[in-house]
Amino acid sequence: MFKNCRIVVATTATLLGAVSGVHALEATASTESTISLASPIDKIADQLSGAWMTTEPYKTILSEDGTSNDIFMAMGIAPITIQGMENTLYVESSLSDTTWAPFRQAVFQLYEYKGKVRLRTYTMAMSAETLGVYTGLHAAPSHFQNINKDQLIATLDIDLDISGSGFSGSTPYPYPTGVSGAVEMTSSITFDGTTLTTTDRGYDADGNIVWGDGEESSYSFEQVAPYAVATQRDDGLVIIDYPASTSDEVVADGDEMHVHYSGYLTDGTMFDSSYTRNSPFVFSFPPGNRAIPGWGMGMEELSKGAHRKLIIPGDLAYGPNGNPRANIPGDSILIFNVHLLHIDRPEPAKDTPVQMPAEVDSHEGHGHD
Repeated sequence: MFKNCRIVVATTATLLGAVSGVHALEATASTESTISLASPIDKIADQLSGAWMTTEPYKTILSEDGTSNDIFMAMGIAPITIQGMENTLYVESSLSDTTWAPFRQAVFQLYEYKGKVRLRTYTMAMSAETLGVYTGLHAAPSHFQNINKDQLIATLDIDLDISGSGFSGSTPYPYPTGVSGAVEMTSSITFDGTTLTTTDRGYDADGNIVWGDGEESSYSFEQVAPYAVATQRDDGLVIIDYPASTSDEVVADGDEMHVHYSGYLTDGTMFDSSYTRNSPFVFSFPPGNRAIPGWGMGMEELSKGAHRKLIIPGDLAYGPNGNPRANIPGDSILIFNVHLLHIDRPEPAKDTPVQMPAEVDSHEGHGHD
């Protein structure tokens, strides 16, 4: 993939929800790179990769106290490897207040077509449960694995041309849709590495525009600092944090943690989930032998309310023996999506006054008149 360039993605990438996806939602990292660009495909991939956020709020929520909270659309895009394909990127779309829970996960492929470059979008044809294993991996794209082209469904193409310092393009013809009364739609995109704009329009059977004719048809994004941050430890443990979900109440020794989680093998098999039992895992920190070593390490510095993803190597999980009861093979890498719901902190021991010996009368042994 991208053989003519070297791109190092430090953290995040987000999905173009606006390209064949935003209206469905309504109706239903920064990048560090060392680049040696030798083709338009390389440059396009580099300009798309990173963390993006809409320049205007997607919606505004009013709280009970009268204050307002602006919610933006976030997008993350990162180069990945897919079996049987080249020049592919993982794309994840979410809202700024729930970046750990994307509303769309997709794949882009860049390929040459009649002397131009086309961007093809794909839906990942798998269950919402399985998609959880890939959530957040725009921050650690080297761990995106075990997916092949047969698990993808092509949705539309966009022909790209050079436009200023970037690229722009549109669908070569309308594509079928069933969103909000439309029977077909068109999409377009313009980007230059720092800004990105998408536009969707839907048409009825008579060719009339039924949505996307006004300002709501376009979404403008700018590249932003990562909203999902990956840390690779020397012992092989990878931790992906979402700073927006963190708080000041950080777990400490002796705290009782209430954690919801879903656990996966790298092929997307979910081997355990507290959500299916509607009962979080409750344990004292550090968990000791109540959990695999990587779990305890992954709980360090976790704060109340925080969401985190753990990628635990086999030697910090169940090792060569695996866990037959959970159908976990030996040396399996385990992936967990965790949410620290609550911390119970023991009351500090009350200070007990120290009983001092009765003082000796300073006049004892002296004569008195």
